[in-house]
Amino acid sequence: MSTSKIGNLFFRVRSFTPIPFILALIYFAKPTLLTTTIGVFITLIGELLRLWTVGYAGGSTRATTLGAARDLVTTGPYSHVRNPLYLGNLLISVSICIIANVLWLTPILVIGYLVQYLPIIAVEEAYLLESCGSVYETYHAQVPRFFPQFNAYQSPSTHDFSFTRAFKSEKRTLTAIVIVIAVLYVRQLF
Repeated sequence: MSTSKIGNLFFRVRSFTPIPFILALIYFAKPTLLTTTIGVFITLIGELLRLWTVGYAGGSTRATTLGAARDLVTTGPYSHVRNPLYLGNLLISVSICIIANVLWLTPILVIGYLVQYLPIIAVEEAYLLESCGSVYETYHAQVPRFFPQFNAYQSPSTHDFSFTRAFKSEKRTLTAIVIVIAVLYVRQLF
């Protein structure tokens, strides 16, 4: 199977791939006040990054096929890192490991995350290069993939930020985070 086919498959099923990971976390969970405090702090950072991101990109980030985006967003968090949504996802996922106090699962999570998201990113980048051409080439060359840079991209797009768009898009994610954390604690009762 080609990287393109793998990337497209992972793109379509990316909402479901965390389920086995979450089940393992629930099974092994032993949260403490300290792990919860640290984890919730990191969760907030990850979710604020996601809110900031979807406030610019909108609900197209929830699409199951490429091409749903309005156009190339290079402002807001995208002016510092090309994949802010995926970075936010990683922070939230790691934070749930910390909250659950299942730290040994963190390296497995990071490896699984890279195995899933690197092909997705390759497909997305190929699509953006094809659809946006030299505009994307310049952006790609100047903005890092995962590790944010302090200096903002010098040619930001004119996309606007919308709290309404952000919260509308993030309702499902916020609900899922609260449910998972609650289940980690309820699990301790049994």
